[in-house]
Amino acid sequence: MITNERQYRITKSQLSRLKKALSDFDIHEVTERLDSKILAMAEKDALTSEEAVLNSQLKEYELLRSGEITQLKASNLGELPSILIRARIAQGLTQRELAELVGLKEQQIQRYESDEYATANLQRLENIAIALKLNITEIAELNIDNKSSDAITSQEFDWSQFPIREMYTRQWFEGFDGSLDAALEEASDLVPDFMSRVMGKPAIALHRKRVRSGSTLNEYALLAWECRIHSLASKVNLSGLYEASAIDDQWISGLSLISEKSDGPLRAKEHLEKVGIALVVEPHLTGTHLDGAALLSSRGPVIGLTLRYDRLDNFWFVLFHELFHVIKHLRRRGLVSIFDDLDSESTDKLEQEADSLAGEALISQNIWDRALARYVRSSESVLEMAKELQISPAIVAGRIRNEANNYIILNDLVGQGEVRKHFPEAGFGR
Repeated sequence: MITNERQYRITKSQLSRLKKALSDFDIHEVTERLDSKILAMAEKDALTSEEAVLNSQLKEYELLRSGEITQLKASNLGELPSILIRARIAQGLTQRELAELVGLKEQQIQRYESDEYATANLQRLENIAIALKLNITEIAELNIDNKSSDAITSQEFDWSQFPIREMYTRQWFEGFDGSLDAALEEASDLVPDFMSRVMGKPAIALHRKRVRSGSTLNEYALLAWECRIHSLASKVNLSGLYEASAIDDQWISGLSLISEKSDGPLRAKEHLEKVGIALVVEPHLTGTHLDGAALLSSRGPVIGLTLRYDRLDNFWFVLFHELFHVIKHLRRRGLVSIFDDLDSESTDKLEQEADSLAGEALISQNIWDRALARYVRSSESVLEMAKELQISPAIVAGRIRNEANNYIILNDLVGQGEVRKHFPEAGFGR
C-alpha cells in the first residue's frame, strides 16, 4: 500500500520498468533457459501479477488523494489499520500532520503505517480514529462464488443449522461427553466454542473465500468443516515456516516422483511439511460435496483433503490442484480460503489455472502430446509410460479416463482403495 508521495513516485518508476520487462518477455526463450515450461509460465504470471498490484496501488492512492472517497469499508476487524491509512490520505493529511493531531512524532506514524499498526495498542488506534473523525461501523460480509442460497452473515448464525449430528459422531466437541440429544439441545454453546477454538469470535470468522461447486452448498457445513481443518492443521508438526521460494520446479518434480512409492500419500504429507504446508484429511460433511481446499492459517498454508474418492489418481490431482492454489492464489486480493468440488466444471480463471498447472506438473503437455498410452489406452502402455516417467500408473490412467470421459476403462490401474488406508485417523466409515 502506498502511504506517501515518495512511495508514490517510487512505485510509478517500478511500474514503468515492469511494463518494459513484460513487453520484452519471450516465453520460448525463458522456457529454454529454465528448462521448464512451468517455471517460465510462473515467471510471466508473477510479472503480470506484480504489474496488476502496482497499478492497483497507484490508482487507489490517486483516488484517495483526490478526496472523492468519503466512505471506507472493511470485511473484518483486521482491515481496520489499512482503513486508518486510507482515511488519512483521503483527508489530505500528511503523516506529519496526523502526528501533530495525536501528539506523536512523524517517525512514529511512519512506523505504524509501515507495519499497518501491528505494534499499536487499541487505545492508540482509537485515538487516531478520533483524530481522523472516523465513524466506524462493524460490517461482516461473506464473499462466496457458488450456487448456494442466501449467504450467512455474522448476525444470522442459527446454531441449530450446523451439522450437529455429524459433528457429534466425529467427536468434534472436545470435552463434551453428553448424549446426541444433549448436543442438539446445547448447540448454541457447543458450536460457538468449537469455532472459537480455531477462528476466534464467530462474528468475525467470515472472511473472503472462493468456492467451486456444482450444486447447492450447505454453508453451515462448509464453515464447520473449515474450522475442523484448521483445528487439525494446528496440531501438525511442521519442519519450518512456509517459504514460497522453496517450492521450485525441482521440489514439484520431487513431489510427483513420490507418487511411484506404495506409501506415496504419506510421503507427500511429509514433503509438504518440510516447506511449511500442513496437509490434513477430513471426510466431507453432508451438503458440501468437497474434494479439497487451500486455506491460509496463522502458521501458514493448509491443504485439506476429503478423499471423497478413494483412488490414487484422484488423490494426486486434487493435491496438486490445491498446491497451486497455495502457490499462486492464496492472499491474492485478500483471498484466504478456496474450496473445491472438482467434479464441477468451472469458468473461474483461478480454477482453470490450477487445473492446468496440476496437469502440467504431473505429466507435461509436451510428453502427453506424443504419449503412446494416450492413444492405445492399454494397461501395458500405461504401465510402461508410468515406469518411464517414474510416477504412479494411476496418474497416467486417470488422465486417460478424464480426457476420454470414460471412467470404466483402466479401472484396475487408478489405485482404487489405496489412499484412505494411509489416514486411519480420519475415521472413514465411522
